[in-house]
Amino acid sequence: MKLSKMVLAAVSLALLAGCSTEKANQPDPESVATPTSRVPRHVDKSDRPQVAFDPCLDIPDSALVEAGYDPLSEANADFTPDSYTFLGCGYDTPQRRYVMNVLSGNISFAEEQEKKKLHSTSIEINGRRAILIFDPGVTDACDLTIETSYGILGFTRSVFQGNGQHAPESEWCAGLEDTARIIEPFIPKGD
Repeated sequence: MKLSKMVLAAVSLALLAGCSTEKANQPDPESVATPTSRVPRHVDKSDRPQVAFDPCLDIPDSALVEAGYDPLSEANADFTPDSYTFLGCGYDTPQRRYVMNVLSGNISFAEEQEKKKLHSTSIEINGRRAILIFDPGVTDACDLTIETSYGILGFTRSVFQGNGQHAPESEWCAGLEDTARIIEPFIPKGD
């Protein structure tokens, strides 16, 4: 009788442990943060919208790898004056051929278009308005800006030859639109 009670207790504990383990592996829906519910790391003193997408927190490592960048190279690139905010992170390719900053800011897309109008071309990234910014006077570099509900998401990329020479102009923007297409789906959709 004592043995059967011990067996019953052991089986009960095993079943309870199995149930609690299964429950522990399931995320609590209320503990999962979303970019629209999280308070930004920086908030400026303007009446501009809060930056809803933080590249350091909202770009999955898998997207960076797909775009050819090393997630372990992440470096903070925030720029936070009082009148606007840019939350940003920088990334390198594994071979350090490209270095890219991704900056999420609350300046308007119209402001960015006006500022870059001499060196930009209108494009679309996954259905969003965007501009590709190519200034031949800024060697080995290319920028791309996507319109968001809170402002813009910008990509600034530099190319390194590694031999002290400039990369051919044709390489400065090569692949940057593809990178933006990989990262764009993670931007919160506006109202």
